[in-house]
Amino acid sequence: MGKLAKKIRRMENFKALGDYLPDDHSGRQTLDSYIREAASQFPDSFTILDLGCGEGDSIDLFKNAAPTAIWHGVDIEDSPEVRMRTRENQSIETFDGVNLPFPDANFDLIFCNQVLEHVRYPDRLVAEAFRVLKPTGVFAGSVSYLEPFHSYSIFNFTPYGIISVFSDAGFEVREIRAGADASVLINRQLFYRSTIARFAWNHNYLHFVCDLIGGVFRLGHRERNFLKVQFAGHLFFLASRPQGV
Repeated sequence: MGKLAKKIRRMENFKALGDYLPDDHSGRQTLDSYIREAASQFPDSFTILDLGCGEGDSIDLFKNAAPTAIWHGVDIEDSPEVRMRTRENQSIETFDGVNLPFPDANFDLIFCNQVLEHVRYPDRLVAEAFRVLKPTGVFAGSVSYLEPFHSYSIFNFTPYGIISVFSDAGFEVREIRAGADASVLINRQLFYRSTIARFAWNHNYLHFVCDLIGGVFRLGHRERNFLKVQFAGHLFFLASRPQGV
């Protein structure tokens, strides 16, 4: 192990997060990959809840990955994303932002994409998600970390915040990965609808630097994931409800 890797492993932040940082790869994560992974784990008729479904478009992702899965969506009555919804779907329900209108242990998978930073009482909602998830069920989520204010966002989750909130609710946090880095999301707001935006968007400059450092100093995937998580605009994570809980 090189000197930089040893230095990183001695950092307090790494000690707090290291057990949740995967060592299989350090590439950019997407929720699509989590969906495909879930589709391979569960039986054909597994049940899905899109928590904070907005326009309800995730149903198309699941139809491609798991055509026979049973999809449900839930969201508050009014939000910018809900107002943009054009599809009619009887599987979408409305709730008060805390109390989910479903029975205990009802879903195999909860999908939650960039929602919790907009929730007024995230601890209470995560506890409700635990209630409606089946034992051994999976929560696949993404949250804002270093993303600027957007769409009435309230809280930005740190990596340690994910671990704390989900562990307190009873979940077992399995992994945390970096999505888009902070520079992508800052550029989207700085150059919104400008010509330069077409060049600036979707270039993960900070993560490129992390990969460069990782290559020069021969860092392992866990150390590279740590660096990328530190500068992530979005965080992706998997959590599960333990058997018998």
